[in-house]
Amino acid sequence: MAPPGANELEAGESVPEVEVKFRRDLSLLDITMIGLGPTIGTTIFYLVGPGILTAGPSLLLVFVLNFVVTIFTALAYIELGSAFPETGGGYLWIKTAFKGPFGFLGGWISWFGHCIVGAFYTVTFGLSLALFLNQSGLLSGASDFEKSLIIKGASLAVLAVFIFVNYRGAKATGRSSIAITVVLLAVILLFVVFGLTWWGRNPSASSNLSPFFESVSSYPSAVVVLMAMGLTFIVFEGYEIIAQTGEETRNPMKDIPRAHFLTLTIATVGFPGVPTNPIDASQVTLVLVAQRTFPSPLLGLLDITVGVLVGSLAAVPSLIFSSSRVAFSMGRGGDMPRFFSRLHPKHRTPKNAILASGLIIGLMIVFLDVIQIATSADLMFLVLFTLVNAAVVVLRKTHPDVPRPFRIPLYPLVPIIGLGSKAVLAFALYLYEPLAVFIGVAWVVLGFGVYYLWTRREKIAEAAAPIVEAFVPVPKERYHILVAAEDVNDAPLIDFATVVARVEDADMTILNVIEAPPTLPVKAIDGLYVREVRLRLGRLARPAAAAGVRAKGRVVVSHQVPEAVLDTIQEESVNLLIAGWKGAWRGGRILGTNIDKLVQDAPCDVVVFKTADLREPIEKILVFNAPAWHVSYATGYAILLAIKHHASIVIYTAATTDEEMETEKVYSARLAQMCRTHGIPYEEKFARVRNIVDAVVEEATGYDLLAVGASDEWVKLEYAFGSVQDQIARRAPCPVLMVRKVRKPSEASAA
Repeated sequence: MAPPGANELEAGESVPEVEVKFRRDLSLLDITMIGLGPTIGTTIFYLVGPGILTAGPSLLLVFVLNFVVTIFTALAYIELGSAFPETGGGYLWIKTAFKGPFGFLGGWISWFGHCIVGAFYTVTFGLSLALFLNQSGLLSGASDFEKSLIIKGASLAVLAVFIFVNYRGAKATGRSSIAITVVLLAVILLFVVFGLTWWGRNPSASSNLSPFFESVSSYPSAVVVLMAMGLTFIVFEGYEIIAQTGEETRNPMKDIPRAHFLTLTIATVGFPGVPTNPIDASQVTLVLVAQRTFPSPLLGLLDITVGVLVGSLAAVPSLIFSSSRVAFSMGRGGDMPRFFSRLHPKHRTPKNAILASGLIIGLMIVFLDVIQIATSADLMFLVLFTLVNAAVVVLRKTHPDVPRPFRIPLYPLVPIIGLGSKAVLAFALYLYEPLAVFIGVAWVVLGFGVYYLWTRREKIAEAAAPIVEAFVPVPKERYHILVAAEDVNDAPLIDFATVVARVEDADMTILNVIEAPPTLPVKAIDGLYVREVRLRLGRLARPAAAAGVRAKGRVVVSHQVPEAVLDTIQEESVNLLIAGWKGAWRGGRILGTNIDKLVQDAPCDVVVFKTADLREPIEKILVFNAPAWHVSYATGYAILLAIKHHASIVIYTAATTDEEMETEKVYSARLAQMCRTHGIPYEEKFARVRNIVDAVVEEATGYDLLAVGASDEWVKLEYAFGSVQDQIARRAPCPVLMVRKVRKPSEASAA
């Protein structure tokens, strides 16, 4: 179905040029934390115990060997990630390398693997809560069935919360995500420090490492080590999540390889640092270890509880995020029904992919215990990584001309070793938990059924072709106005910008930023939706072009609206930013998150125009006089509008003391002179008041527009335009024009 207005465009409608741009947002720190949160998550708290029970003190060797084994696959991810940085990770590489069912199978396994890992991290939240309640004596009389209900109920509750968060498109800021992972690392570091301290105070503790290969299993030591490697391999699945960020990383060719190595190194160093077997192996849990090694049992209990809770907060959102992305990518690519690629009409999130992933995670929580979930996840990722290693070899042959900033050394030996080692660990995992293999086989069989019954017969085309626009930048030396139009129907905003552009003989760019939710890569935004915004933006710019202004449009798809605007200001050497504001406070400190950041950080002049309820023609304009030089420029813009609409201006001065009034009368006279110079009917009004904000808001009633200049307080982070100006802007009963001028050296000396 074509978007509204498409027919008019097809009929030959002429609109100004509109560029479409997709912005990369993620830094090295961002993607490292995205991978590190799930990598260390709660696995360090719930797999060390079973690992020690399986391998005894040789668990130390297990982690080191796992690091060596996983390096082979990590190198494959680095080469493919730098050569094919599209969102989808291993799925897209396998699909490109293997046509037919095996290409589909890569995505099918990747989706299920991410879902099962999500189930593991979610159920550990319920386990931690139940363990804390039990250690506190609150579950002393509860039966095993009642404890199971608490575990699964709490797990399903936290799952529902994060599904809702992803469905709505809400997101934590980068700083909060980083903070969660930092807290988790601090908890682990505290555990390691107290463990080593305990070790130093107990000389006999070294006996816990002897015999080094100790296990309750009857298998030979080498097989036991392989079984423990398979059990704990889930620790290293974080680099698959890092691969999902390729389209949004600022410098994927450099930062993705670095993030892989940082994530693996931190995880490998952190896990062996956990104290090994200070109590009987059959009783081992990290809670008991912490209670034995910390200065007090309560402190140890709290440390582990906080670690698991924070680990869940760090990991569960990332896994719902990544699993839904794989399902969305498969739906978008035609490997699964279009149902999975549909976006929520308001939140622009892959609603069906999120709900389907949540359903699988919920079923795993209900029907499997934590070890069965962990081993099933291990198996899925072992199979996925095996296919990725094979894909490296195939793509070297089928796509030799694709630039590869990083190439695997000792090719093809490294990917072959990676493939073989994963196969060995998968067999060892079967010896440890056969149910995991049965679940994996069942999922693969189901996948073949889906492929032959649906995918092969019904390949789905892309919703819209990629939009690529030619763009010729305007000369840098010209005065340049950037209009940040949040609403592509905000004609009064463009009319004002056109008036200013004609006076300044300026070029004008009209910018609309489509905010991509965190659950989607920027290029996954529906092409039809982008096309509709592009068309409407072109129409919005048409009156400016008709008035003789060199105007063009730009659509930017980004996860961060203010950063996208600020980047455009730098790229186009903008002199004046005109931003539309709906007037509603939506979570920012002052006027709203986006407006606050633009006013504070824009290196150019800023005008914020609340055009809601603006009546034309404008007849009466109120200028709030304040003894700061910004109000002179606010008055100048008011005069431009008064000339266009044949309006009158009232210069209103409100003061709380006689001294203030005398100072402000002088400035009012300067503004009055500006009106006389341009032949604008004006009136000066003065009022002694108790509260300036209340007085201005009351006076503004009945006016068509209020013009306000910033005070010198705008440089403080707690204000946008100034303490008084911000309050007036929020409460004004009429449209408001707010001006913040950047003082140039020549202006500063003349002021």
